Amino acid sequence: MKTATVAGIVLLGAFVVQPDRAIAQRLEAGDWVGSVIHLTGQHMDVVYRVSWPQDTLRISMEVKGYGSFEFRDIRVTRDSLAFLWEPSFVLRCAMYLLDDGVYQGACKDPWGGFGGIFMAPPGSDVDAIELHEETIESIAGWQDPPQSSEPLALGTEYPLGRSVSVYGRTVNLVDVGEGPVAVILEAGLGDGFTSFEKLQRLVSEHTRVVAYDRAGIGHSEPSPGARSPEQIATELHALLRVAGIPPPYVLVGHAEGSFHVRRFASLYTDEVVGMVLVDPSHEKQAAWWREESAASWEKYFSGRRGLYAMLGGTSQAEFEVLEEILRHGSVPGLESLPDVPTIVLSPGRVEENPRWIGESRAGRRAWQRRHAAWTADSDQATHRLADDSGSFIHQENSEFVLRAVLDMLN
Repeated sequence: MKTATVAGIVLLGAFVVQPDRAIAQRLEAGDWVGSVIHLTGQHMDVVYRVSWPQDTLRISMEVKGYGSFEFRDIRVTRDSLAFLWEPSFVLRCAMYLLDDGVYQGACKDPWGGFGGIFMAPPGSDVDAIELHEETIESIAGWQDPPQSSEPLALGTEYPLGRSVSVYGRTVNLVDVGEGPVAVILEAGLGDGFTSFEKLQRLVSEHTRVVAYDRAGIGHSEPSPGARSPEQIATELHALLRVAGIPPPYVLVGHAEGSFHVRRFASLYTDEVVGMVLVDPSHEKQAAWWREESAASWEKYFSGRRGLYAMLGGTSQAEFEVLEEILRHGSVPGLESLPDVPTIVLSPGRVEENPRWIGESRAGRRAWQRRHAAWTADSDQATHRLADDSGSFIHQENSEFVLRAVLDMLN
């Protein structure tokens, strides 16, 4: 299934409605069953509690080992459901009623990433449900769902790349383009190679460019090693060697992925000719944000903690490493920016309804100042502002990031 980013998971929502009898019959009270599919491909079975107190539709979702969530803002028709769910940020979700009586669709995060979701009547066999990728993708684009009921297998449309064996496990990577310098794309926390789909297509017109799924993410097998920047940098270096992708490299890291590329550059400095850091996380950012608004930061970060606890697996393990980094305000083995040319890109767009201090005008300006001061400490680093983009600059304004990459190549 095509995906656009991060940090997003998909789920569903509840509100007061006055549906007619036909709609009520299709949404019978009881425990509906289903699954949500994170953009990394991870499935999570859930139970939806559907009830009709005083002819008002309510839906909550039970996640095993995590708890129950009440949803809001359902819009219901004879053929569809639309709703909101907010674990730590708002997800806009919609499902379409297919011929077999199962609702299937998608939810989108604020940055455009999406994943699949389905909801089947009480008593249904979850394992027997065939996912309809065309419906999921059309809803993710807010287009009218197709009428065909032919099931499609997830992952068949977007190229999965090739599998390479590293330390006895398989790693998935997409390696396209040609050129003497290879651009290596490192996604943010919990994200896979599809986070860079748009940027990779653009860069491939100029040089060789590689995106991959880290161990335990997407189509790559888990690794027993810790998810520290040093471990991930070491695994990436081994992957490039085994896959026959020689240096020199330009490293592109997004958000928390910037820790990994910085550590790579400090370990293998002679192989790196430059870095582009896209809205990079910083080891001291927790202290910085507490200075701006401790309450806003704690609410935002606790929401992220809850989200990754629910996801579990490698995504949770990566988040726990991030927590440790922010708690100590340092990354083992890293002092500051490595001694290579570096461009740091900061988001500039202010959200109309900021969910936390970082999306407000004051928060954006504070973050930009921090990035600018960080690069000022290095005579090889520069700072650029993406005025109209949020945190996922490589998705919202791929050309802007491309220009930074080309500057490194040139």
